[in-house]
Amino acid sequence: MKKITMIFLAAFVLLTLQSFAQTTKMTDSAAVFSIADSATFTGKYKYENLPFEYMTVSVQDGKLYYSGGEYSGPLTPVKDKKDVFDGNDNSVFTFVRDNDNKVTAMQIDYQGESYMGKREQEVK
Repeated sequence: MKKITMIFLAAFVLLTLQSFAQTTKMTDSAAVFSIADSATFTGKYKYENLPFEYMTVSVQDGKLYYSGGEYSGPLTPVKDKKDVFDGNDNSVFTFVRDNDNKVTAMQIDYQGESYMGKREQEVK
């Protein structure tokens, strides 16, 4: 009887250790973007010297989405970088904040060039 109890106990410990090793662990890195923050970024950004005048950032299907001229697509947050998003793997969108922590501009890096667009104020 003692032998059966020891075997059962050893098997239980091994199964417990195996299941513990398979659980996913929380990481220390916090999410840098939540769709709840989307109002911070949405709006129209005015650009000069581009084939389009405005780039618009909106929410579609629960994601940020950009559109301007013939360019459009989803914005995917760049891991561990605040206010930086990937646009279809060929452009990087960086939202620029002022001293009051409000988004006032959006920089687009595309094919080795950088373009800065100023956020238009909403008329109420």
